Amino acid sequence: MIVRAAIIAVGLTAGLAASTSAGQLVYQPTNPTFGGNPLNGSFLLSTAQTQGDGVKSGQQQTPDLSGLNSALSNLGNVNQGAGSSGSSPVIVIQSGQVPTNP
Repeated sequence: MIVRAAIIAVGLTAGLAASTSAGQLVYQPTNPTFGGNPLNGSFLLSTAQTQGDGVKSGQQQTPDLSGLNSALSNLGNVNQGAGSSGSSPVIVIQSGQVPTNP
């Protein structure tokens, strides 16, 4: 009885292994811009147009860039001497010279 069940199990396993053969997957793009079929272009365009612009979710806040704007505006102002206002001086690297940390 156990031998018969083992033979059936081996037979089913061999049968399933033989019938499941995989081929190589080949990527085929849909969008004609990326090499897909040119006939898909009108379908993709009409699908995108029917979806519309969509709905923005959540609060759409713009980031506060005031600190960045002030930092960028001070790039041209190099304070020399001990009376600097806390900003680091701009280091200009000339050919062959290694700058030191101020």
